[in-house]
Amino acid sequence: MVHDAGQTRRHILDAATAEFSRHGLAGARVDRIAAAAGCSKERLYAHVGDKGALFEAVLNAGFASLGDAAVAAEADTPEDFAVALFDHFSARPDQQRLLDWARLEEQYDWSASAAVLADARRATLARLEALGVAPAGGAWSVEDVFALVIALATAWAHLPGGGVRTDGALPPVEHQRELVREAVRRLVR
Repeated sequence: MVHDAGQTRRHILDAATAEFSRHGLAGARVDRIAAAAGCSKERLYAHVGDKGALFEAVLNAGFASLGDAAVAAEADTPEDFAVALFDHFSARPDQQRLLDWARLEEQYDWSASAAVLADARRATLARLEALGVAPAGGAWSVEDVFALVIALATAWAHLPGGGVRTDGALPPVEHQRELVREAVRRLVR
């Protein structure tokens, strides 16, 4: 039987993403990740190292994905760009949960992701600048707008139950998307 190391690593990262997003770094179990990936713990360790290195690999994959999304976004305006980021995060709720776990547990060494995160941030800032972001009054930097756009694009992920309304229903994604568009329009015009 031929062993495909790249495929095994992808299975491990997919399983680890699911496990870490559900249980965080402290609660995740390597044996569950290995079982879900269809490999032994020994093979998992050989491919990615220890649990901390695996968490780092999963977070860095998410940061790289965000940077790729920023570069690939088909956007003619900052509002379109914010909606593209909203769509990116909406399609990947596990990435938002991973970031939340990393912040909440306070165990993650953010310097381990500094280069990948800086690349994603540079790509996003460059894209906002290319779209002519002009914050109201000129008092804010593009980096300030970047932080606010990311916060708007992920706003519902931070609400209990994904923002369940008082009537018990989730706000329609299209409604959320339009709120992001309008908020960013008001922010930068």
